[in-house]
Amino acid sequence: MSRRGTTPAWREIAGRFGTDDPLTALDRAMHAGAEDPALAAAAIAWVGAEATGPEAGRKLLEIEATTADKATRREIRRALYRLEQRGAWRRPEAPPPPSTSDLLGPVEDGPEAWVTEIDPGGTRLLWIARRIGDGVASLTAVVNDVTGVRELNTGETRRKAIRDAHRSLVAKTGLALVEAPWRHVDGLLEDALAISPDEKRAAEVESARRVLLPPGARGEVARPIDSVVDREEVERDRDALLRSPELRREKDGPAWLVPFDWVEPSIERVAAARESLVVVSPAQQEERVRDAFEREIEEILRAPERRALFARRFLESAWVAARRGRRERARALDACGLAIEAGLPVAEIPALAELVRLSLAFALETRARKASEQARSSLVVTPAQAMAESRAPRRR
Repeated sequence: MSRRGTTPAWREIAGRFGTDDPLTALDRAMHAGAEDPALAAAAIAWVGAEATGPEAGRKLLEIEATTADKATRREIRRALYRLEQRGAWRRPEAPPPPSTSDLLGPVEDGPEAWVTEIDPGGTRLLWIARRIGDGVASLTAVVNDVTGVRELNTGETRRKAIRDAHRSLVAKTGLALVEAPWRHVDGLLEDALAISPDEKRAAEVESARRVLLPPGARGEVARPIDSVVDREEVERDRDALLRSPELRREKDGPAWLVPFDWVEPSIERVAAARESLVVVSPAQQEERVRDAFEREIEEILRAPERRALFARRFLESAWVAARRGRRERARALDACGLAIEAGLPVAEIPALAELVRLSLAFALETRARKASEQARSSLVVTPAQAMAESRAPRRR
C-alpha cells in the first residue's frame, strides 16, 4: 500500500505496530485505546483514508456499537463517510424500523395512520383508517402548517383501495406515506383545524372521529421521533447539527422556504442598506449589506411561533426519515428541531440559517427583478440608479 500523503500520526502507528495495513493497526490501536486515545483516533482516520473492502466499514461499525467514548464515535462517523466517498464501502441497508404497534402496543382492530413528508410550502397528507366490519373507515386531510386544512375527505372504503391509493400517491407525487402513531396524526389534524376554524369541517371531523377512534382517545402524545432516536444523545451530538446543511443537497431533502410575508419587512431593510447614498466605497457598501443581511436572518425568526413552526417541521421530518430507515438523516433533522426549541441563535443552527438565507436572497432577487422591469419602463431616474450608472464602466 502506498504511504504517500500519510500524516505523522499514521506514520507513528506504522512505526509503533510495525505494519502498513490500516486494519491491523486499528485492531492493535483499539487494544491500546484506553491508554492512548489519540493513537486510536489516528488509526480510525487512517482506515477512513486508505483502507479498502467491506471489512473496513464492518470493523468501524462494530467499534461504534461498543464504545461509549464520544470522540471515538465522532471519528468513526467521519471515517465511514470517507470510505463511502471513496467508494470503498457501502453502508448496509438499515433494518425495517419497528411498527407503531411494536412501539405503542398492539390494539385489535385499532386505528392506523400515515403521514407524508412536508413539501416546500409546508403541506402534507394525513391519513387515519380503521377496519369496520367488512370495510374500512377512512379520513384523509391535506394540511398546511401556515394556512391549516386545505382538503378533507371522510367515508368508508376497502383495504385494497387504501393500498392502491398509497401506490398511486407515490407514483404521482413521489411523496411516500409512512406509518405514524394514530394519536399523533389526530393531534396534527387538530392543530391544522385550529389554524383555519371552520364549523362545518370541524363537525365532519368530529363525526369521523367517533367511528375511527376509541372512546376517550384524545390527549397529549409523546413525539414519535423520541421513540426511535435517543433525544439526549442527539442533543450532545454536535456533529449531527453540523451535518444538517447536507440535508438540503440531498435529492429528497427538505426544500422549505420562509413564508414571503415573514421575509418582506427584511427585504426593505436590506435593500435600503444596498441603495444607501451614504457610502464611501463599493467595499463599504458590500460590508453594510452583508451586516444587514445577517441581522435580518435572526430577525425573521425572532417570533417564538415562527421558530416553533420550523422546529415542528424538522422534528416531523426526522420521524419520516427514521421510518424510511435513514437513521443519520433522522439524527440531523432531530438535532435541528431540538436546537431550535432550545433557543439557539439561527446562525448556530446551520440548516435553519441556510434556508432563511436562501429565502431572503430569493425574495431580494425577485424584488430586484421587478424593480429593473419597472425602471426600464420609466423615464424617472432614482438616486440609486444614477449612482449605479455612474459606477458602471463606460463604453468607448
